Amino acid sequence: MSVQIVRFTAPAERVPEVEEAIRHLFAAVEEAGPAGIEYTAARVGDGPEFLLTLRLPDGAANPLLGIRAAGEFRSRVADWAGAPVPPQTLHVLRRYAR
Repeated sequence: MSVQIVRFTAPAERVPEVEEAIRHLFAAVEEAGPAGIEYTAARVGDGPEFLLTLRLPDGAANPLLGIRAAGEFRSRVADWAGAPVPPQTLHVLRRYAR
């Protein structure tokens, strides 16, 4: 399993814009329907910090690269954050699930 994260902080007045863009992004992802992934967007606490996680099977290509709305969202993140925010690998050390 591979997990990538994108974490950024937007100006407080732009939080509604980011949340609307996330709704649009997820509508496009749901329409495309890529299988075998887990994609999550979250807002941290009540503040303007956002966290997106993408979980892929080992060796799988990122299907979001083929979804136009995902590319548009990625290009807007740098504007919201004030600098480019590349995805980072999340190294899962332990996981418990039932």
